Amino acid sequence: MSDRLLVRQGRLEWRELEGEVVIVDLATSRYLGVNPSGAVLWPLLLEGTTRDDLVAALVARYGIEVERAAGDVDAFVAGLRERDLLEP
Repeated sequence: MSDRLLVRQGRLEWRELEGEVVIVDLATSRYLGVNPSGAVLWPLLLEGTTRDDLVAALVARYGIEVERAAGDVDAFVAGLRERDLLEP
């Protein structure tokens, strides 16, 4: 998958608190807490990135296997898509 992944602009407010990210979806007033792994991915998603770049970021940060990082990235991105937090 080489599609660019980008967080919806103008719809979200977020803050980093103690290594985690807290996001507010302004359209639904829902809160989302992102764990430390997601906090590594979040800045990349704000700028626009690829799945491969997200996987590489987790591998570099945590020294985990590519397959595990890919599964974590896929689950995280799927959760964001379910909440309609990524640009189409």
